[in-house]
Amino acid sequence: MAIATPPKRLGNDPHTVYTAVKRLFHSIVVCSVITLIVALVLLFQQYQQDWLTIQTRYSGESLARQYAKLLQPSSNASTAASAVLTREHMEKITAVLAQEPHILSLSVFDKDGRYLAPLPKVESVVAMSQSQGMTPLTFVEPIIDDGGALMGYVNIHMDTQTVLESPLSLRYQLVLIACILVCLALLMGIYITRGFYKFRPWVIETIEAKRVKKTSRIQ
Repeated sequence: MAIATPPKRLGNDPHTVYTAVKRLFHSIVVCSVITLIVALVLLFQQYQQDWLTIQTRYSGESLARQYAKLLQPSSNASTAASAVLTREHMEKITAVLAQEPHILSLSVFDKDGRYLAPLPKVESVVAMSQSQGMTPLTFVEPIIDDGGALMGYVNIHMDTQTVLESPLSLRYQLVLIACILVCLALLMGIYITRGFYKFRPWVIETIEAKRVKKTSRIQ
């Protein structure tokens, strides 16, 4: 005759409660790790973008300031000649400055915004983007004489790929270093975990032996 076994009380089983709490804790840890990984990737991308922006903006603004100073009329020129920017003066200087490999075009405007040099007129940013398949970096700097009066503006279009060639190579090296650090951290975590689980039985045995010894002394 078969003996009916009483149903198990899962609600009062402490082992079941412990298992549920442990699974909930592991789920929270896994979600936290995934969130941290996503946040780390986003922060790293933002850092790279800010770093490239700083690199290009600093070099472009510095170059535009230097070109604006070079385009100033000489201090020993006559007062009438130095009051305005002449096309002949600008043509000679822009022809030399535009020979830099990272300069796509260089244009000079007077203080009223009228185009001066060089001739023929250079292409616009939209035309360059369509013809070359990239958006050039554009920097504008005022041309000011020794007395502080505004004389005109210099507009520089720089080759984005040429300017970012060195920063991009450094960025790839930074990504490689980050990948190596992640791999090293993963390997260290694996071996530390293995060492902990191998060391754990000895710790449990030591604690249990001390507890038994203390209990025997009390008795």
